[in-house]
Amino acid sequence: MIFRGFTETTVLFLRELAANNNKEWFEKNRKTYEQHILVPLKQLANDLGPTVKSFDERIDTTPQLNKTVSKIYRDIRFSTDKTPYRTDQWVSYKRPSKYWGNVPEFFFYFTPEEFHIGMGFYQATPGRMQQFRDYIDKHPDKFESIIRQLSGRKEYLLNGDDYKRKMVNRHTDIFQPWYQKKSFFICRSEIINHVFFSSGLGLEIKDGFRLTADMYNFIIDSINE
Repeated sequence: MIFRGFTETTVLFLRELAANNNKEWFEKNRKTYEQHILVPLKQLANDLGPTVKSFDERIDTTPQLNKTVSKIYRDIRFSTDKTPYRTDQWVSYKRPSKYWGNVPEFFFYFTPEEFHIGMGFYQATPGRMQQFRDYIDKHPDKFESIIRQLSGRKEYLLNGDDYKRKMVNRHTDIFQPWYQKKSFFICRSEIINHVFFSSGLGLEIKDGFRLTADMYNFIIDSINE
């Protein structure tokens, strides 16, 4: 299972699915979905697995639907949007957890227009974020080294909502964008381009995962302390 990139048909399928989001159209085009989305997604997930495992042996890297590979079917039970199929897709890796979002994860996500590479702690509970801040307080030098390394790669940006009330602390300005977050993710975003259609995409994703691995491990250490 060697990942060689997605195809123009990958993007075209998702665009047409958005305009024809119903079972009849999907079943007529199921083979296209399997060949141009599902198969390459599983190939990509399989290819990225060893790199992710090198950061954390406890991460689940099984290239399986609803584990590391997104489903095409939407869960419409609690959504106002009742369209049955997703027009975005992804692969993601995290430790198995009863409560989704309480551990960080590596991800690659795409729509018909753009793709995103990064590491997220974007559904963290308030308790988890307090553990994260407490760990920063105990290990400021280690944390500063990590964020300075990340700042050298301008294409990877810090995202996430801040607390409305400032979290008072003794740290310098470079710490504040991180310290004030309710949750966060570090992400590179690109419009769909030639990289998306090449085997080089896997290398770009691995590069992004390696870049954010130290922050991932800092978060894991803050949880395990």
